[in-house]
Amino acid sequence: MYKEQPGESGCFCFPDVLFQRQSPAPVVCETGMGGSNLKRMMQSSIQIRFRRSRLSSTGRVFRSLPLIVLAVCAGLSLTLCASAREAKGFSAATLVEKADYQPCRNGCSEQAEPVSAFCFRQGDQVVLGDGSSFLHEKKFSGLEDLAGKQVQIRFNRRYVWVRPPDGPVMKLERGTTYENFKDAGCIREVRRPIIDAAYAHKRPGKVPSYAFALAGTGKGDLYLWFQCDLSSDKSVIACQRWYKDGAPYGKDWYCARTVDGAPVAAEFEIDPLLSQEGRLVLKSGAVVQQDHRARTNDVLDRPGETCR
Repeated sequence: MYKEQPGESGCFCFPDVLFQRQSPAPVVCETGMGGSNLKRMMQSSIQIRFRRSRLSSTGRVFRSLPLIVLAVCAGLSLTLCASAREAKGFSAATLVEKADYQPCRNGCSEQAEPVSAFCFRQGDQVVLGDGSSFLHEKKFSGLEDLAGKQVQIRFNRRYVWVRPPDGPVMKLERGTTYENFKDAGCIREVRRPIIDAAYAHKRPGKVPSYAFALAGTGKGDLYLWFQCDLSSDKSVIACQRWYKDGAPYGKDWYCARTVDGAPVAAEFEIDPLLSQEGRLVLKSGAVVQQDHRARTNDVLDRPGETCR
């Protein structure tokens, strides 16, 4: 038990502890042993607190090191895993066709480098891609020799990567506007986005609900609306046409037979992906003979002329 000892300045000083009596004016006990002990205690307390703070900060850094190392390792492993996934993403596909074309048609300059169109088949999926040589290095030349053979490809929504058997990986833009592939599957895949775009927009009010969309020739609208009917005497097929905005575009005429001479059935079905303006293809793959006879206001100029 401590005993109170009044100091000269009105303070009660205990060993190393200071209590101040309530008085009108603040009084500090700084005389004798009490003041000396107080100074030493405050200085020691400040040094200890500083030392503890510095040691605490250092300790936090050392405790954080494992987490930092772990984060760095995780980042490196993710990078390595991404590279591994990229390598493992390649799989075998058949190069169906490769052809060079000018995507700007007649608007290209004489120095324009042709674009190389590729069509691959991987199982039931058809993958298209365009390759461009901007520096006239012709890096895609000779790949047409691989048609019908397997190559390694990897693709996403925007690009196709091709790994030839004896060359570096080549990057293509996915999709193409080249429509002259010989393979029907390749042609369907080229026109699929065009037809999808037609039905994605609201059908114009002037276009009947039973009309269907076909790709254009590439010289005008991207697609047109068609309605095709067999005539009552089953001699011709008349296709009413509308522009994509619904404006009438006259009729397109076809003979009621295929180019091979086979008659077209009354309940014929048109393949909307293989067909386009000026070319009707049946679901069977047969091409319908176009009617080239002259007409005025949809009436034959020479009525006795046979369909040709």
